[in-house]
Amino acid sequence: MDNVAQLETDTDFQGRKKITWAVFAALLLFLLIGILYYFFVYRFYQSTDNAYVQADVTWVMPKISGEVVDLIIQDNQVVKKGEALAILDHRDYQARYDQAQSVVTLKKAALDVQQQNERSAKSTISEANSGVIAAQADLSRLKKDYTRYQDLLKDGVITRQNFDNIQSQYLSAQAQLTKAQAAVNSAEAQLGSLQAGRAQLLADIQSANATLDLYRIDLDSSKVISPVSGKVGSLAIQKGSRVSPQTRLMAIIPEGSLYVEANFKETQIEKMHIGQKVKLKIDAYPSLTYTGKIESFSPASGATFSMMPPDNATGNFNKVVQRIPVRIAIDSSPHIDLIKPGMSVNATVDLKT
Repeated sequence: MDNVAQLETDTDFQGRKKITWAVFAALLLFLLIGILYYFFVYRFYQSTDNAYVQADVTWVMPKISGEVVDLIIQDNQVVKKGEALAILDHRDYQARYDQAQSVVTLKKAALDVQQQNERSAKSTISEANSGVIAAQADLSRLKKDYTRYQDLLKDGVITRQNFDNIQSQYLSAQAQLTKAQAAVNSAEAQLGSLQAGRAQLLADIQSANATLDLYRIDLDSSKVISPVSGKVGSLAIQKGSRVSPQTRLMAIIPEGSLYVEANFKETQIEKMHIGQKVKLKIDAYPSLTYTGKIESFSPASGATFSMMPPDNATGNFNKVVQRIPVRIAIDSSPHIDLIKPGMSVNATVDLKT
């Protein structure tokens, strides 16, 4: 009996020894697999769950003040660039535009009258120049007669009365020439004044057209137009709302503007660079996998841009690993429409790419 008991004890010991060695071998194998996995796989990936979906939000604000008389779109509606979103009351702006247009028409009519007066002044100058030419011809003829009569008077051929008569005619011709030249100068001065007035009218017309353009812009701004194609959100107005240029009417998430902002630890970004592939897991859709690539790195840590940056000059300094925001572009996917800004993401960067 003692031999049987001893045999059973030895068998149990050998069994436990085999189990111990099996467990040790399994642990050693797992350790080896872990080491191999780290050196050949894990160290080539960096991941973080501090990542969120972001988008370039476009806020729509009116250029003018007014009452919303028609709200064309609804919240969460898809809109195209250039599509009308809302109509503001534009009666005041229409009246100002019509008034400015009337001023432009009036200025142009005044310019037409000014141009007609200039043509009339040019005709007066031509007529005065003709008078000068006639006076010069008459003066030239009388000058010759005057010189000839002087010689005849010396020779005693004519009387003093005849000489005085031709002399008076000669002096009168000189006066007529002076008068004709004065008429030319007066007509040219009048034309210069009219031309100066035309320059003033042209400047007035230009100013009136500029005012008209401003009122046209205000009038056109009564129709709120979508600046981008995308989806409407945060609609803050209703029909009858009173708005001003500082009022946020709504937000539009532009098409194709989704991206992921992943906040990696500063110790993780050593081997990261732009263009590396990233695997993205959205918390809301754990069964779906998205891909992307690194697009850019923030110029500073997230703490630097906070409202109250940390002051490390104090005596109670504790070193904290900083986070560097990394922008990740999301690749096109059939399920891209499921992603919404603000969703949580787990991002894993493939350092081998």
